[in-house]
Amino acid sequence: MLTYEGCDLLDISGPAEVFKFAQVQLREEGCTDFSIPDPLYFSPDGGLVTTAQGLQLLTLPLEELRHHQIHTLIAVGSFQANDSSDPRLADAIRESIGTIPRIGSVCTGAFILARAGLLDGRRATTHFLDCDELKQKFPKVEADPSCIFTEDEGIWTSAGVTAGIDMALAMIEQDFGPELALKVAHRLCVFLKRPAGQPQISVALQSQNAVGPMANLLRWISDNLDADLRAEVLAERSNMSLRNFYRAFTEATGHSPGDWVEASRMEVAKRLLEQTDQNADQIAYKAGFTSYERMRRTFIRKVGASPLAYRTRNTRQTDVEPRLLSA
Repeated sequence: MLTYEGCDLLDISGPAEVFKFAQVQLREEGCTDFSIPDPLYFSPDGGLVTTAQGLQLLTLPLEELRHHQIHTLIAVGSFQANDSSDPRLADAIRESIGTIPRIGSVCTGAFILARAGLLDGRRATTHFLDCDELKQKFPKVEADPSCIFTEDEGIWTSAGVTAGIDMALAMIEQDFGPELALKVAHRLCVFLKRPAGQPQISVALQSQNAVGPMANLLRWISDNLDADLRAEVLAERSNMSLRNFYRAFTEATGHSPGDWVEASRMEVAKRLLEQTDQNADQIAYKAGFTSYERMRRTFIRKVGASPLAYRTRNTRQTDVEPRLLSA
């Protein structure tokens, strides 16, 4: 991992915990044909690096990076993107292209990859609060604030802090299959394994935290997804004309009423598919879709897979030929 003064501790420890638990799981299962080596930590000068939280990490100097056989290199983030502006960090990334198979970032670590030119023409993400800055400073980067991580031909980026855990779990799945990734997620006591396209901020969380004239309505929508939630019904409930309601709702949420309701229903349906064994018709009803067929069409349009295919992809345990991973 690439670190520096003032970097965020969880950006380091989150992925490191994933790799460590994967290592432990493989060892407990008696897997001797392959292993996950302990992570290595690098910084521009080596020695002790003080994180933003005040904890110190013993690191190797960047000049030693080339002397180690590394499969995965992750640039970590910080509270301020400029904290990682030391040109030696971007140089290390640039020099690793073609020699290290997988390069990634957590949070504002994406700025290091961008300075190295690694994200030009690629879809990438960072913390949603920093996406606009990433777009402004690096216009060739297709910055996407709507997802928790991205992957493009071995180049990975992830959103803020805990999204680094999701990215690392996806790396484990890529190398060893979904069974190990799910076991690691379980050992970490995380909320299952979030797919890459998961929004950085959930609709439910936005509803809970909403303020202003739409706050009560947004919470009511979340609690009544099986109700008639057409825009004209919501406008009447808000004692507003349809035109004024559309404008007020869009200003409050950044979305049209229809898009918001659909996203809310999708979020519930995904959670039920991932966490329960309820059948598709039951889930369609609880999520507020009028039928399974309507839910199926929405899933295909939004995630490119049917609800059952989505469930299989995110919960099924299958055998995949493992590959060596190091960080």
